[in-house]
Amino acid sequence: MKRGLFLILLLTAVMLLGGCGAEDEKLITFSDTGIQSDLIGVSIEGTTLTIKQAGTYTITGTCKEGNIIVDAPGGKAIDLILSDLNLTCSTTAPIVIKEGSLVALTLKEKTQNIITDNHVYSETVEQGEQSADDLLATVPSAAITSKCPLLIRANGDGKLVVNGNSYNGIVSSDTLTIESGVINVTAKNHGIRGKDFVLISGGVITVKAGEDGIKSTNTERAALGYINFKGGVVNIQAGDEAVSAPSSVSFSGGTITIKSKNNGIKVGQKNADGTMKGGTINFLAGIVDITSSDDAILAEKQVKQDTALVTVNGKEYTVD
Repeated sequence: MKRGLFLILLLTAVMLLGGCGAEDEKLITFSDTGIQSDLIGVSIEGTTLTIKQAGTYTITGTCKEGNIIVDAPGGKAIDLILSDLNLTCSTTAPIVIKEGSLVALTLKEKTQNIITDNHVYSETVEQGEQSADDLLATVPSAAITSKCPLLIRANGDGKLVVNGNSYNGIVSSDTLTIESGVINVTAKNHGIRGKDFVLISGGVITVKAGEDGIKSTNTERAALGYINFKGGVVNIQAGDEAVSAPSSVSFSGGTITIKSKNNGIKVGQKNADGTMKGGTINFLAGIVDITSSDDAILAEKQVKQDTALVTVNGKEYTVD
């Protein structure tokens, strides 16, 4: 409960930061030859930008080999306003959030922002989820990688394109919240991953992943390791499981379309006999359409209310 209240207060702080006027914003411009900024609280080395203080920063420009690092300890929120930013990197992840109470990526209205990861990851990182989490401090595992609570939102119709050509698309080893925006994520491995939870309350989100589409991974605390869909339009195409979490997956609004080559939604652990241990799927409201080449829905417990419309491979799904 204390942690939840803390996150709510941080979200409120970030909202206030996002409402600052243009005079409060700090403008930073990328180019292939360098970064233009004379701001206090940031450091620049070639085409690497490090943000060291809380505040609201507007970042724009195009760079074929650049990256952003957020390393700002303290209790205040950071808002990065992306304004037609096109950032590619082949030596590390384009955006790495090492330290901060909460960081928001705000997509400025009428802009398209493209983040492309061409980094070659070590075999150690590719060995599994835990390896990626353990090495996150030194080896980022996604085009957008965060060690702290991450919020993604848009002003109006702001757009974000994430190309996880090397491994994952968007990863937070803490919490991940998506409020709004037109967001397209393509990833070689997993599309969107929030260790503690993933919360989607709005936006138009498209995920194309070679492995899992959207997932949470915290198995250490029963209250965490969940995914909540509260609104928005979400389209997921996955080479493995489209939606997976150890604790629960809940649908309480929005329209979610799932296409997977393996399981559609998987919650909990699979026993040797094929039955599920732990995990709950809650279909409370909204529209969920699943097309799966294997088991469409896997969980020990399932709850479905009449306010939710669920279809599996073209047929309406009911829970006994």
